Amino acid sequence: MSASAPATGAQLFKRFAQAAATFSKPRAVRADMLLQFDELAVLVRIREGRISEILERGVALQSWDFAVKGTAEAWSKFWLATPPAGWHDLLALNKRQAFVIEGNLHPLMAHLQFIKDLLASPREVIA
Repeated sequence: MSASAPATGAQLFKRFAQAAATFSKPRAVRADMLLQFDELAVLVRIREGRISEILERGVALQSWDFAVKGTAEAWSKFWLATPPAGWHDLLALNKRQAFVIEGNLHPLMAHLQFIKDLLASPREVIA
């Protein structure tokens, strides 16, 4: 993503969905995570270390274990090949209030490295 043209929530979601489609780690992770890319919220179902389903949040009464909500700027900087200091990590982004983390934090903290790796999977690759 170019710094001069900010990404939209839909563009960020598409980027995440493409990376998440191939993301898999042999872990017994089972969680429903709400991700918000600017104004666009999606539900990500994780089963046995892989994404089993991604749903747009339009269906009423969907529940989730925890949520990670961020601005377009935050997601775009987080996914740079080498993010600037303070924009490089899920918890750093929460500390600077660019991401909001809410809900039941137990599944997040129990599988923190898995979640961090999943969320960083759309990061640009250095050639």
